[in-house]
Amino acid sequence: MRVNLFISSFRKYKRGIGAVIAFLAFAVVFSISHKALWYLLVDDTNSYTRITLHEMYHQQENIDVLFLGSSHCYRSLDTSVTDRLFEANTFNGGSSSQNWDGSFALLQEAGKQYQLKKVYVEMYCHMAGRNYKERSDLTSTYLISDYMKPSFTRVRYLINASSPEYWIHGFFPERRNWHKLFERLYVSGLIKKKSSDSYKNYGYVGNPNTDEEYYAGKGFVASRKFIEKEGYVKNTHSDSVAKTFSEDDITSLRNIIEYCRKHEIELCFFSAPMPDIVLVDAGEYDSYVTYVTDFFKGYDVPYYDFNLCKADYFSYDSSLFKDMEHLNMYGAAQFSEVFSKFFTGKINADDLFYPSYQDKLNAAGDWLYGLVYQLKVAEEEKTFTFEVIQNGEVDYKASIYKKIEGEEEYVLIQEKDSLKPVSLPAEETGQLCISIFQKGCGEEPTNEVVIPY
Repeated sequence: MRVNLFISSFRKYKRGIGAVIAFLAFAVVFSISHKALWYLLVDDTNSYTRITLHEMYHQQENIDVLFLGSSHCYRSLDTSVTDRLFEANTFNGGSSSQNWDGSFALLQEAGKQYQLKKVYVEMYCHMAGRNYKERSDLTSTYLISDYMKPSFTRVRYLINASSPEYWIHGFFPERRNWHKLFERLYVSGLIKKKSSDSYKNYGYVGNPNTDEEYYAGKGFVASRKFIEKEGYVKNTHSDSVAKTFSEDDITSLRNIIEYCRKHEIELCFFSAPMPDIVLVDAGEYDSYVTYVTDFFKGYDVPYYDFNLCKADYFSYDSSLFKDMEHLNMYGAAQFSEVFSKFFTGKINADDLFYPSYQDKLNAAGDWLYGLVYQLKVAEEEKTFTFEVIQNGEVDYKASIYKKIEGEEEYVLIQEKDSLKPVSLPAEETGQLCISIFQKGCGEEPTNEVVIPY
C-alpha cells in the first residue's frame, strides 16, 4: 500500500517538476530570442537616452540634484555648470518629449539607489493637456522604458502610458521594427555598428571636437548650432498654450509631489527659456503661467518660469538658441549659471523675474521677432506669403533676395518695401533671403530670414 502511494506521489511530483522545467526552458529561450531580436532590429546606436540612463544607473557618487523633463531640460541645463555652482553632483534626466509620467518613472528609478536631495522638474507648456490613453506615437515613452531596468516601475509606466493595443510594442521593442527582419542590409549594417567598442562600452554619441552636436555627459546634450540675426522663421503658427492640465497630467504631477514629500526631497518645478517668437505667436502665455503657478501653490510647491527672466540676467539673443525651441550650448551655459545662482540664493526672485510675461513684453517695447510663411504651389508657379510675429506695431521694410540652386549669387527681387508675396517658377529650387529693417534700428537689418524652396 505504501509502495503504491509512493509511486503515485512520485508520478504527481514528476509531472509538476516537468511542467516547471518546461516553463523555465521556455522562459530562457524566449528571453534569448527577445534579446537577439532587439540586437538585430532596434537601432539605438545614436540614442542619447540609452547613454543617459546607463550613466544614471552607474554614477560612482550620490546624485544630489536631479533634473527631469523634456528636451528643454536636457538641452538647457549643463551639468558641468550646475555641478560647480550647486557644489553637488547634479544629473540631467531629461529626454525628448518627456511627459510627467516619464519624469515620475525616472524619479522612482533614481530614488531606488541614490539619496536625492533636490529635484527640479521642467514644465514645457506644450506638454500639458494630453490624455495618455489617446497616445498613438509613443516614441517619447519608449525612449525611457527601453533602457529602464526590469522592475514593477517599468511595468506600471508602460501599462499606464497608453491603451492596451500598444503594450506589446512597449514590452517587446523588436516588434516595432518587425518588418526589417529580412532586410539584409539593415540587419548587417546594424550588427556592424553594435559590434563597435563604443556601442558596447556606452561611448558618448558625437565628437565634441568635430561634431555640431554631441552628448556632453550626465544627460546634457550640447549643440553648436545657432540662429543668426534673429532669423526666426516657420511654416506654421505655434500651437495654442494649454489652459489646464489633463487628469493624467494631474495624477503624474501629484505622484511626483507625493514621492518627494515621502522621501523628504526638496522639489521645484520650472520652465526653461524659449525664443519669444514661439510664445508671442502662441498667445496668452500668461494664462499658462498663472494656471501652473496656482496649481502648485495648492500643493505648497514652487514654480518659476524663466521665460519671465529679465534681459539683464538672460538676453534671449537668437545666437543662444539652436532652433525655434531649444537653447544651444552657449545659451545653456548662460542659463545654467542663472538657474544655479537663483536656486542657491545668489539671485533674488524679484530682481530676476518680471511679474508676468506681458510685463516682459511691455519692457521690451515694439519688436519684430520673425516670420510665419505659407507656400501655395500651382501648376506653373509657387507663391510665398508672409506674416510677421511682433510685439506691438513695428514700422519696418523688407528686402528679398533669391539664390537659385547651383548659382552663387543672390538676386534682389524686392528692395526695402512692405513684405509682399513672392511668386517663383514651380520647378525652380533655391533659397529666399529676407532682410528686415526695423525703423529706428540703424541701416543694418534687424532680422535675416532664410527659406529653402
